[in-house]
Amino acid sequence: MEIQLGEERLLLLEERLTRDEVERRAMDKRAGAFGSGLGSLLQRPKADEVTLVSRQRRLMPFWYVAASSHYVYERTRDYVVPGSAPEVAAVTIDGRRHELDQSIGTQRAFRLTALEHCVDDFRSESFTDGISGAEVPEAPALITGPKSEIEDPQALAAEETSVIPPEQRASFVVRQTLAQVMKPVQADRILEESIVLEKAELYYRPVWVFEFAWRDKHGVIEVDSITGQTAAGKPIAGGPARPMITRDLLFDIGADTVGLFVPGGSIAVKLAKAAIDKKK
Repeated sequence: MEIQLGEERLLLLEERLTRDEVERRAMDKRAGAFGSGLGSLLQRPKADEVTLVSRQRRLMPFWYVAASSHYVYERTRDYVVPGSAPEVAAVTIDGRRHELDQSIGTQRAFRLTALEHCVDDFRSESFTDGISGAEVPEAPALITGPKSEIEDPQALAAEETSVIPPEQRASFVVRQTLAQVMKPVQADRILEESIVLEKAELYYRPVWVFEFAWRDKHGVIEVDSITGQTAAGKPIAGGPARPMITRDLLFDIGADTVGLFVPGGSIAVKLAKAAIDKKK
């Protein structure tokens, strides 16, 4: 089996809303930052009672992985060919006589052995939230917008920006996608068998987080600075800094990516060779 590894890319989606527009949306929603339900309705604060405590720009990760496979193979099959009329007892094809048999089916027919030449192509792609592992339905539209490729992950960090490392490993997401294109084929002889990892891309989408205070309570509103969508969020955490993000940490795709779920050593060896050649 031939396995090709695509280029691993780290991309940053560009913000479509200005900082002022984002903050305005958060301020419009600040009264709803303190929960919902009947109890909250009875104790909902007025907008002018809510104070903005802090803000933070977060870069949230999601994966885009695409893979395809190609199989060319042969197999022998018997074709049951019915006669053109009840009175047909035999036919001659390419100089060979074939007797029609009533026992094959409901009418007289003969068996014709043929060599089938088969081609199968499969393709799969996934958009996976880097934290929860859930599908990101809006991601196909997001990646068509303005973006920039980042060589050094440390370049993502800036003032007021927190870069969230993905909890879903690249190797895990890649294996899930590859599993969708590695199909068993019914073949007597396989002539070609190849898998291409077309895309292994990690996207970061900018989200602004605003923490508000009302009496002794704190609430958080998140605003997606691409779509403008708002949602309740997690508090802005202090404490120890997150570990430094490196490309090796983000893209842990190697020989074990396929070898962990494909039996046999030949595939893993060829994948390892492909990975080594790719890094040279």
